[in-house]
Amino acid sequence: MVRMTSRALCVVAVLIICIPLYLIYNHSDHGSTISNYMNSQNTFTDEADEKSYGVIMDAGSTGTRLFLYSWTSSSDKELIDIVPALDHLNNHVVKKVYPGLSSFQDRPEKAAEYIKPLLDYASQFIPHDKLPYTPVFLLATAGMRLVPEKQQAAILADLHTKLPLMTPMQIMKEHIKVIEGKWEGIYSWIAVNYILGKFKINNGSITSRPDTVGMIDMGGASMQIAFEMPPKDDFRSENVENVNLGCRDDDDRHKYKLFVTTFLGYGVNEGLRKYEQQLSDQLLSTKESYVRDECMPVNLQKVINRSDGSMFVRKGIGDWEGCVDKLSNMITKPFVHPKSLCKPNCFFGSVAAPMVSLSSMALYGFSEYWYSLDEVLSLGGRYNYTLISEKSKQFCSQRWSVIQSAARRKLYPKSNDDRLKSQCFKSAWIAAILHEGFDVDKEHNNFQTAFHIAGQEVQWALGAMIYHMRYFPLRNSESNLVTNKHPHDNSLPSSLSLWLLMGAMIVLVAAFALVILKEDISTGMRRNRSIWSYMMLNSSDSTSLSSFRSVGYA
Repeated sequence: MVRMTSRALCVVAVLIICIPLYLIYNHSDHGSTISNYMNSQNTFTDEADEKSYGVIMDAGSTGTRLFLYSWTSSSDKELIDIVPALDHLNNHVVKKVYPGLSSFQDRPEKAAEYIKPLLDYASQFIPHDKLPYTPVFLLATAGMRLVPEKQQAAILADLHTKLPLMTPMQIMKEHIKVIEGKWEGIYSWIAVNYILGKFKINNGSITSRPDTVGMIDMGGASMQIAFEMPPKDDFRSENVENVNLGCRDDDDRHKYKLFVTTFLGYGVNEGLRKYEQQLSDQLLSTKESYVRDECMPVNLQKVINRSDGSMFVRKGIGDWEGCVDKLSNMITKPFVHPKSLCKPNCFFGSVAAPMVSLSSMALYGFSEYWYSLDEVLSLGGRYNYTLISEKSKQFCSQRWSVIQSAARRKLYPKSNDDRLKSQCFKSAWIAAILHEGFDVDKEHNNFQTAFHIAGQEVQWALGAMIYHMRYFPLRNSESNLVTNKHPHDNSLPSSLSLWLLMGAMIVLVAAFALVILKEDISTGMRRNRSIWSYMMLNSSDSTSLSSFRSVGYA
């Protein structure tokens, strides 16, 4: 075998080093291309995966309504981007069941069974793998607040126990409850301002926040009002709430100071019950069995049953202005004159309020404010008291038979029989609350009613979901933080291999160098084989040989 020279060994070492380095370099470039492609594909997939879902049920006095929302989150400095989820026909996923949850106070064991169809319906529109991560909220309002505490607890216990067994969605005890009226108002305020884009901050500074709007939400059993307090207003009250919509407690950009309160028993249906009780009390001192009622169309009659089994009849005379006056008196009369009881200002019910003018504030009216002005009068939107008054007087002064005839001819396409019977009272009630209860000027105001804003139905359920999911962006933020620490994690194995290989090459070169060095040093000491395989000494070794002989044969 031919012995390799030092130069040949060096060439081999260089080749051993350069060839792998060349291959790694090209593989790295190719790998980057593949990595970029995979990242682009993963981005598309991740966007779909990042969509989250949530169910919220508004358990009101007349029924329970389900809403399904979906959202994404891109930054912990912004609120979640939330929209109503869509069904197969691109309609919002919404479903309502009747009657109200409060009707189960005498049969609480049926409450969960009553809710189950809503959950089954919503689950059809949620990806199967998302179901275990979909939170479910059931928030009961004024109808349940009027139910005695013992019956409330029995209904909630049935829901807490059975609902987790009826759906794969995320059921938590603390998400199924009766909420205070003021939170209903806060949620409504959040919803309308979110849809209007009032929570978007352009340059990240709190001073650049858009002005928010106030809202009045008239339900069946209660009503709420909520608006943002002026920045320097030091008004103190149990009705002032500091609300943080952001996910960080140390960030003031999404913190708002609100005045918010609820008026339990002053929703439109409870208002009608109070009114009929007042009529009943007035008749007790007489022998009459009927009362002439300004708040119903002419000749419309309604039999009212008293708790003692007796009855009386309301007979309509169709005087809308007289009805407004009567209701205004009913709202304000039971309370002491505002200025003597609360300062600096008062709403009806002797509720202390900040010194703000609701007439100059951008103010929205929802629920019954919309229905009472739009379904019969077709006057929803910008509030015009003069026009509303004229059309209300015209409608209510008609004989009931004329109204029925017009309804058969489809002249009131958005109204059913119950709405037509109660329209006079309801339109008068909301006017009395607005102008006498909240002192909104009849002619000079910024009030408008709404059902949809920017194509989306305004429901407090949206605000509730935004508020309860406010910490959601933190999850993505923390995930992104980990990713950003190693933005090229997929290239780490190649880099590590490169360094290891270079280290190995250095060791290999050092080993070759050591071998060559030893060979050069020992060249003079090495014996060459003869053709007879004996070891022969080089001529330079003659001195050593002579010495050897003299020593060996002395």
